[in-house]
Amino acid sequence: MNKLSSLTTNGRHLDVYWLLLIAMTLISAAIAEKAEPSLLITIVIAAMIVIKARLVIDHFMELKSASPYIYHLMNAYFYLFPLMAVLVWLFPETLAEWTRLGP
Repeated sequence: MNKLSSLTTNGRHLDVYWLLLIAMTLISAAIAEKAEPSLLITIVIAAMIVIKARLVIDHFMELKSASPYIYHLMNAYFYLFPLMAVLVWLFPETLAEWTRLGP
């Protein structure tokens, strides 16, 4: 039995994923506090959002066994949200113009 299957059978893989989520959250917070805003930082944070969301959806929400519609809808949300953050960084004036309610 290899190490990963041993972790999975004992339920320890959730502990590893939990620690990974905490580490990525702390790294994101440190980046938000210390780094100068840039496209690279935005992309790194967006990638962390996608990774964290996939870990939560796949291992803690147990949506792999849910309806494919719900599973893919949740995945789409967590891919579109970070993509929108990057697009806002790249095209702020254009997106502000498109989403403006008044004249």
